[in-house]
Amino acid sequence: MAASLLWLGWLPLTHGNDDEVRFLLEESRALARDVGDKRNLAYLLHFLGMAAIDQDNYAEARSLLEESQRYYRELGNKEDLVWSFLYLGQLFFAQGNAARAYTLVEEGLELARGTNYKIGSACLLYLLGRFALAQGELTRAQSWLEESLAVFEALWLQPNIAQVLSRLAGIALVRGDRAKASTLCERSIALFRQMDDQESMALCLQEWGGIVARRGETVWAAQLWGAAGTLGGATQSLRPFDLFTLFTMLGEHADYERLRAAVRAELGEQAFAQAWDEGRTMTPEQAIAAQGQPMIPDPTRTQARSNRQKCLSPTYPYGLTGREIEVLRLVARGLSDAQVAEALVISPRTVNAHLRSIYSKLNITSRNAATHFAIEQHLI
Repeated sequence: MAASLLWLGWLPLTHGNDDEVRFLLEESRALARDVGDKRNLAYLLHFLGMAAIDQDNYAEARSLLEESQRYYRELGNKEDLVWSFLYLGQLFFAQGNAARAYTLVEEGLELARGTNYKIGSACLLYLLGRFALAQGELTRAQSWLEESLAVFEALWLQPNIAQVLSRLAGIALVRGDRAKASTLCERSIALFRQMDDQESMALCLQEWGGIVARRGETVWAAQLWGAAGTLGGATQSLRPFDLFTLFTMLGEHADYERLRAAVRAELGEQAFAQAWDEGRTMTPEQAIAAQGQPMIPDPTRTQARSNRQKCLSPTYPYGLTGREIEVLRLVARGLSDAQVAEALVISPRTVNAHLRSIYSKLNITSRNAATHFAIEQHLI
């Protein structure tokens, strides 16, 4: 019964029904305690902790996640223990205790490496890079981010790759290497385009706007934010079970709002609105290249960029999509639906839907046949 309520609580949590979430999860926790079900109790405490994060109740979230972590330790549940280190590290960093945050994340990284849990290692390395970047330690940040990127690339996890490229672009921009920064950011956006992930493109532009605003380039910042606004999601706070929980630091949305208000005050309402509106007419690539200059449409340049993007966009056999290729590669490596779902941060049901589409397009009926196809096509 406790397990059933646990998953009933999970479903509304992913859709924002907070009151229903709390009721179901609290009921589940009470039942799990009554029957001594430590496994489900650990998960319930974890979910309640994430719900508390969503409500910006960091003190309660910390208490819940630490209790959950104790059960994970007792049960020897190493993979979930890795994630508990990640979320607790985020919490401590958001509360200003960077030293404790680093200790927790590094402990999680040691555990992930010791168990060869590659996606956990990559995410923890990424988080260490974000910590260092937030503190202005560019060399350490770049080292950790590049290490995480290598793992994500080996696993062919495009959403993760795109996010890390975006952060590395930010480092290059802060160092004044605009050519490298633009190249990295365009690679990031190209991957987001392949996945039709407009929200992530918006977040990429939003972060770039923050970087250039802190460097005093306020017009360019407003243009970037305007371009982000046309994509949707740039001004939305992210729920704790979204993919980007792993890639968005707690408190970032509030920082963005404060910085945008400061830029608006510095430029004045009219100039800010003008730059914002200019950004809204730009593609992400145009906004990155704008550097605070008014946008003058250039059909030749636009066509050349479009042609270049088409050349860079990979084509896959038999009409397979980029996401289907990701699923196929992981299945061909012997991963179960559940393991594929975890690696790609999607549901097992979505994995199954992708597999049905793959089987239909390839006219096959089994995982073995899919594996043979992947080998023949040199996809693994």
